[in-house]
Amino acid sequence: MKKLLTTLSLLILLAGTAFSQGWIYEGAFPDTNRKGGSGGHGIAVDPDGKVWIQHFGATDSLFIPDSGRYLPVRVLYVYNPDGTPASFSPIKSITVGGVTDPLFNSGRGLRLAHDGHILASFFDALYKVNYQTGEGIAKVIPVVNATLTAAAVATQTGNVFTAPVIPGAMPIKEFSSDFTFLGNSVDTTVGFSRAFEVSADGNTIYWAGYTNHCVVVYNRASEFDPFAVVDTIFKGFDSESFCWSPNGEILWASSGSYNDMPNRYPGATTYWDVATWYGRNMTTGEIVDSIKWQFNVPQNPNERPRGIAFSPDYRYAYVTCFGASNYPIVQKFRNPNVSVDDNGLTVIDGYKLSQNYPNPFNPTTSINFELPKNGYTTLKIYDMLGNEVATLIDKEMTAGQHTVKFNAQNLASGTYLYQLNVNGVRISNKMILMK
Repeated sequence: MKKLLTTLSLLILLAGTAFSQGWIYEGAFPDTNRKGGSGGHGIAVDPDGKVWIQHFGATDSLFIPDSGRYLPVRVLYVYNPDGTPASFSPIKSITVGGVTDPLFNSGRGLRLAHDGHILASFFDALYKVNYQTGEGIAKVIPVVNATLTAAAVATQTGNVFTAPVIPGAMPIKEFSSDFTFLGNSVDTTVGFSRAFEVSADGNTIYWAGYTNHCVVVYNRASEFDPFAVVDTIFKGFDSESFCWSPNGEILWASSGSYNDMPNRYPGATTYWDVATWYGRNMTTGEIVDSIKWQFNVPQNPNERPRGIAFSPDYRYAYVTCFGASNYPIVQKFRNPNVSVDDNGLTVIDGYKLSQNYPNPFNPTTSINFELPKNGYTTLKIYDMLGNEVATLIDKEMTAGQHTVKFNAQNLASGTYLYQLNVNGVRISNKMILMK
């Protein structure tokens, strides 16, 4: 048994992410007052660590001049990491191209776009919202009156995928990052769905019609080829929410709820816990982590896992549940394998990483990190299409503290990602903004 545990610990370390054995519950976020009679339906964390929360139902009102009265709206709430409201929160309407849409329609899910902005589904419309200002950037209605799930994003290309809640209501559609329609990916969906995911290159779709009690995997050889079913994973899951770990290696999915119980896939004997998000290493196929919703009412069918998101450094997880109960709808968990030391360095498995200007970079920016042992180290900058644009380190380095100066003016304005690897293990991804 001791040898088995040692081997397991080694595999976890080599996987390249902090796979904790028990995320630490830190309570309701931002506090117990963030309630909603319909529960939550979407959550996202932007590159600055701000937490975006979407309710399913109306929580406020907005004066509509044409009607001469206040009408109920679904609101996007945005909180800084310390729980204080962002300067532009709450968002009650979104303006795109000079047209203002009050958020009358039901909230249907949130997702982080490849450039850090927020993709917000409201009934049949998908909005792209600037994560720094709360202003609208783009809007698309894939099919009029067809209720959307949360969108999915191919982080290497920026392409956005949309899908319906109701089976057969519309195809899974693919759009460019500016919402130009590219084509149908899957013509007919199977099973009621609340969320799904895609791979970084957009060539694999993980479809969770939760009434299918599994996740169906579609794949295409390239963007010019059709999708076809190639696998079935998460057997026994009635999954209603998905999210990738920040480094894109772990796919998290919810198991089910007391309204839609897990462990019902025909012919498979499984023992998944209810109302739990499980993390699957998509390279090995192993379940390597889990986070369980803390019930406000034991075995409550109105606490259905409907959203999960992580802070950029993977230190915190935020989850939300849907249902007709007036309970706090967002819970916060801390990863015990990721911490911050007294100098503000993020610590993952003994490795420490920080930068002196979190966002945006300026000409005096330095990236600081500490290695617990010697190792071949690379530190590279990528654009949001996955193209390498700069190599800061590519050599053997000794244990200890290191500082790398980086002049951001060498790159055009935009959002980038820097990635630290040691001995082939990805230690950190971090989104940065160049100005």
